[in-house]
Amino acid sequence: MAGMKAFIRNKLSASSVLEVVIAMVIILVVFGMGLMIFTNVTRMSLSANKLEAEGIVRKTLLLVEQSDKPTDQSFQEGGFRIVTTLKPDTADSVLIHVSVDAYDIKQQKLATAQKLIIKEHE
Repeated sequence: MAGMKAFIRNKLSASSVLEVVIAMVIILVVFGMGLMIFTNVTRMSLSANKLEAEGIVRKTLLLVEQSDKPTDQSFQEGGFRIVTTLKPDTADSVLIHVSVDAYDIKQQKLATAQKLIIKEHE
């Protein structure tokens, strides 16, 4: 009984339900913002696949530039689908606009490179 009397005299004020709900909302908002930041950073970071695709795209662009008669082509290399597109330049008939794109298994574009090359006279 003596312990009970001491407990009653030193009452602690209880939190209301409203205070608890507000605290939970604040915690959830902060946690949600942190999760959004984390997913954006991990999604936008350079991965090994992107770096490898960039290397293949640059190599393919160099090969197309050195080719005697470049053509549109699509092929598989290193687990990526590489698409080379050639279009005549609208401003000058001597120039060709070359675009090389690399796609992963999910058909998402990982890397792209573009260049204007001079068409060989026939």
